[in-house]
Amino acid sequence: MLDRTKLTRGGFLKLSAMAAVGAAVAAVVKSDAGTAEAQMAYNESPMTAAQVAAGQLPPVSERLPANPYVVNHKWISPGKYGGTFRTAARQSTDAGMGNALAEAMYGHSPLRYLRDGLEIGPGLVESWESSEDASVWVLHLREGVKWSDGEPFSADDILFWWEDEVGTPDLKIYPPDEARSGKGNLMTITKLDDYAIQLNFDAPAPLTADRLAMWVNRVNGGAWVQPKRYLAPFHIKYNANLDPDNWVDNYMLLRDFRQNPDSPVLTGWKLESIEQGQGAVWVRNPYYWAVDTAGNQLPYVDRWVVTNFQDNEVAKLAVINGNTDLQAAGGMFNLQLDDIEAVRQNEAKSNLEIRLWDGGSGTSSLYFFNWNFRDPKMRALIREPKFRKALSIAYNRPQVQKAVYFGTGELTTGTMSPKAIEYQIPGGAGIYQEWRDSAVKYDPARAKAMLDEIGVKVGADGRRTMPDGSPLQITLDYHADAPSEHVRKNEFLAKDWQAIGINATLNPVPPTSWTELWESGKTLTRTNWEVGDGPNHLVYPQWVVPMETARWAPLNGRWYELRGTAKETQELEKDPYDRSPAREPGEPGSPIDRLWQTYDQTKITADTMERHHLVWDLIKIHIQDGPFFSGTAANTPRVLAFNKGLRNVPKRDDLALHGFVNPWIHPTPAVYDPETWYWDNPAAHQ
Repeated sequence: MLDRTKLTRGGFLKLSAMAAVGAAVAAVVKSDAGTAEAQMAYNESPMTAAQVAAGQLPPVSERLPANPYVVNHKWISPGKYGGTFRTAARQSTDAGMGNALAEAMYGHSPLRYLRDGLEIGPGLVESWESSEDASVWVLHLREGVKWSDGEPFSADDILFWWEDEVGTPDLKIYPPDEARSGKGNLMTITKLDDYAIQLNFDAPAPLTADRLAMWVNRVNGGAWVQPKRYLAPFHIKYNANLDPDNWVDNYMLLRDFRQNPDSPVLTGWKLESIEQGQGAVWVRNPYYWAVDTAGNQLPYVDRWVVTNFQDNEVAKLAVINGNTDLQAAGGMFNLQLDDIEAVRQNEAKSNLEIRLWDGGSGTSSLYFFNWNFRDPKMRALIREPKFRKALSIAYNRPQVQKAVYFGTGELTTGTMSPKAIEYQIPGGAGIYQEWRDSAVKYDPARAKAMLDEIGVKVGADGRRTMPDGSPLQITLDYHADAPSEHVRKNEFLAKDWQAIGINATLNPVPPTSWTELWESGKTLTRTNWEVGDGPNHLVYPQWVVPMETARWAPLNGRWYELRGTAKETQELEKDPYDRSPAREPGEPGSPIDRLWQTYDQTKITADTMERHHLVWDLIKIHIQDGPFFSGTAANTPRVLAFNKGLRNVPKRDDLALHGFVNPWIHPTPAVYDPETWYWDNPAAHQ
């Protein structure tokens, strides 16, 4: 039996420095917290028991792995089987609608965050070990896990993702950042046996365990696992009869378990049916590899029904009229603070209880400019720090905090989550406050003076112009289906900027066209998002460091994302906007270049405190040359609603940090294991 330890991130890295990987491992760090005792007797739902009796399923003991994952939160107790969950989603695409449940299910993840990200526990990876310099990692997979079709999960499913998806350029499935060393080179994966793989980096990679706990996988970030036996026949490497012109589109659709009911999963529920644009039904996975402390195979609830709404107000009506059972963040329809009164007024009809968990956001609703905007004059202005700082201090945040967030949270220029570990260590509070306050004080007179100083002066018509005298117009671009929180903030923001002479207007953009426009530098701003990532700056540093395309420097992000791939050196003779994909390097000495260099250093630094100080160096670049993104109020509460008949749902005080809802990398509600939630009277919820 392995050592039963549940390690904190710091404790893990400290201990893993003593580990040595090789044919003979002198000392290793392993964790199997959350693993069932070998002698545990297993129970199952009446639904699967009937299938066993009918000869449609093997016994539960044969469907579970040798050591099932045991969910052991302090607030849960053995529950009752049966019933259905109903959830409202507000998404414009079917893939997005699928996120309503994808973020609720942690089954595809190698490791898992516990206690609001303070600890890391096992998942598909039952134990792990690293070399002394953390450049080599061995992951021991949980033996006997099965996909929802009954096929075994093994190391081959990880190698298939890495070699046949990431390694096939036509699929455009890019390697996640945790797969790249601080030198910019990709890791290698070696299969040691069916249940062990080895990750080799060309430099220390001490945050590997943290980053394997991120996301729910197969949805956001790297997939890490894919069902090889199911997908291989649709991959041209394994089936030469496929049409080379259209196999890619077909393959990408079939691999998406949110839209394809035939795609096997490792999660507690699997897609049973989907009606395009309308909704989906998910049914229990009889092979889910987790149990409760009494040996009951999870989940307790048989089905989860997701209904998609095309309009926010219609979705809200469904909630307050009692047509949903839980709205628990993630990709679900999110209630706003100003919805609380309506829900409580209709409590008798909806039977919903409101719970406020900490969002953990570093910004709440924010805005940021596209650093790579195509127009060269506007791009030059965007890259002028005084321009961005002037607009930040012209923003009346106290007004928005009161009107939109009911006075909650703390005013902020915009930072990473205030819950991040780098702010909790000695000296961290000061660096956080400096960043938070760097351009937060409302001072329109100073903003006008700063704009005058850089040549953005008031013209004859009373509106400010570009430095060359040409018209200056700023569009506040946002998804046309954005929640009211962002739209209301934008209305205040536009008025504040108009008050200092800026021609600022709201511009809703169809979500279906957003990505292409943003990544090609055709959209000026984004104003309907927030920074919620943590629990430290380095597990998901994309807000701090441009390394992908969705945030404030998309072309630079794509450049960084393609480092170490075949694309890195292609089409360099072309204009950055004409490359496929569009991308450009950071200019030497620019904030982008300095952020990259510092971040790459964090990836190869084994000493925890030294990494924290490097993070502070990243923050200082944001303070000096930013703001690159601008927020409103940090750590405003998130509204969640649960039917009063639900059990095992945590309350705010049950949670180690009172919740950490907003980050997608700390997936809510997956981290709180909805598979353990159950109905007090399942028969009433069929």
